[in-house]
Amino acid sequence: MREPTPQDSARALTGWAAEQGIDPGDLERIHRGLDPDDPVRSRAGHLQSPAILVPGLAATPWHDPDRYPWIDALESRYPLIRDEFEKQYASEGIDRHPEERELAATGGWNAYHFHTMGTTFPEHLAQCPATAEALAAVPGVADAGICYFSVLAPRTRVKPHCGFVNTRIRCHLGLTVPPGCRMRVGTESRAWREGRCSVFDDSFEHEVANDSDHPRAVLLVDTWHPDLTEVERRAMEFVMRMWTSDVD
Repeated sequence: MREPTPQDSARALTGWAAEQGIDPGDLERIHRGLDPDDPVRSRAGHLQSPAILVPGLAATPWHDPDRYPWIDALESRYPLIRDEFEKQYASEGIDRHPEERELAATGGWNAYHFHTMGTTFPEHLAQCPATAEALAAVPGVADAGICYFSVLAPRTRVKPHCGFVNTRIRCHLGLTVPPGCRMRVGTESRAWREGRCSVFDDSFEHEVANDSDHPRAVLLVDTWHPDLTEVERRAMEFVMRMWTSDVD
């Protein structure tokens, strides 16, 4: 068994589009994004190097939260979301992050998932009703990428890395942020603020540090890149599902 490659995805996407009656021209950008030899990669530079790089999408490491109307749904419910997080954290219901071993250079990294590329965790949503209500306002929250409580243990550093697609925009709602925590996206580092959202494009190289003696927690939420068409979003939902399953 092996993970799908961009080439696997491109072949499967062609068959899916034919079944759906979609004009191949409507998916040209997605197919280019799946082509490892497309010229867009040489223009993007080393700081933006996801496995899937769709051309024609505005590319900037940090985004203005005011551009996204659903941000208010998260920030206005911050006290309730933080209470629900703390309840799960206290009950030790938060598992190790699946990429901890690969990406955490030091310390520990835990996650409590609500959505993962088309897979929903209904029991987690039921246990966190205020969080679930806020997440329902985010376009593509179930399909655009991943969504979870992310906890960095004290003295944890996550290595520099790029997300695997540029078709999503990522948001962090600061839940518990002690001094000494920061994230670099591209060339700029910023600190989180409790109760406020930071919005960025995780296809750019980024790294995270908790240099404090206390855990740092955020609610991580992915949404679709606003420059995608509706057909392209549907196509990426299909591709995302492929990347959550093994291929023979």
